[in-house]
Amino acid sequence: MSEERARIGGEFYTREDLKKFDEVTLRGALHERTHHGIEVPIYPTILNWRGKAIENFGIDAKLLFEEWQARGYSEEDDDILWVKRYLEYAEQIRNGVKPEIPEVGEQPEPFTDEELKVVNKLLWGRRSGRSGWSDKYVSDEIIDAICDAGRAAPIGCNLDEVRFIVLRSEEEKKLIWSDVSTENAVIIVIAYDKRPSRIVKQDLPERVPHNRGFDCAAAGDHMGLMAHALGLTSVWLSDSPGHAKEFKEAYGLPEEFEVAMHLAVGYAAAGSIKSGRVPLKYMYYSRDTK
Repeated sequence: MSEERARIGGEFYTREDLKKFDEVTLRGALHERTHHGIEVPIYPTILNWRGKAIENFGIDAKLLFEEWQARGYSEEDDDILWVKRYLEYAEQIRNGVKPEIPEVGEQPEPFTDEELKVVNKLLWGRRSGRSGWSDKYVSDEIIDAICDAGRAAPIGCNLDEVRFIVLRSEEEKKLIWSDVSTENAVIIVIAYDKRPSRIVKQDLPERVPHNRGFDCAAAGDHMGLMAHALGLTSVWLSDSPGHAKEFKEAYGLPEEFEVAMHLAVGYAAAGSIKSGRVPLKYMYYSRDTK
């Protein structure tokens, strides 16, 4: 493959083609090509190292990053620092040098009993808020912390398509559907930007268009846990396609955005009974299950 074109979503793009990408599309393509072009193959490559240069290893991501640099975009964001690390390792492989990646071989360390108590307190203490919300103000710093927890959630192919729309005013909150009162709560709409998955062709029916909704759900779960850890309560509210479309039009979201779900977060006005869960054995299934 020539270094003058990159393969993205099964199609080839020249340097001139890349100049037409908007920033979101370029960033998404850079993430995906770093993931599938370097991150996925690099570990088996290292484990089965044969001491030979692998021509064009990671070239797609390299070309995309050169366009990123040419525009003067930030190279210090966490996601771009991640890209740069893998690009360095890919260059070593193209030069016939086995990369020394510090993280290879490291395993997570089990939590201590005390740490596990905190984890279980968070997982099993969190509950959905349905008893109303007090008028205690939810600061912007707290909303940032909750959304930042969503940023930490797993993302399919690192496309980073998840977006947050924060609604505070009662007028704006009326634009979104809810089967519980949202008075005094803050609504965080969780949407996704379609451009990254579109450019890498993951939005096609035969590929993984559902990943975008999964990404939003994972973010919402992390956000609900963080809200609980900060002394707030939250409730997960899903949107039907019709309600999501109505909100998108009424709020004026960009055409590229689609709404997946939303969270109501705030300080509970009263306590509530946490719902129970079925026994764990009830959730296991095998072909021998009767």
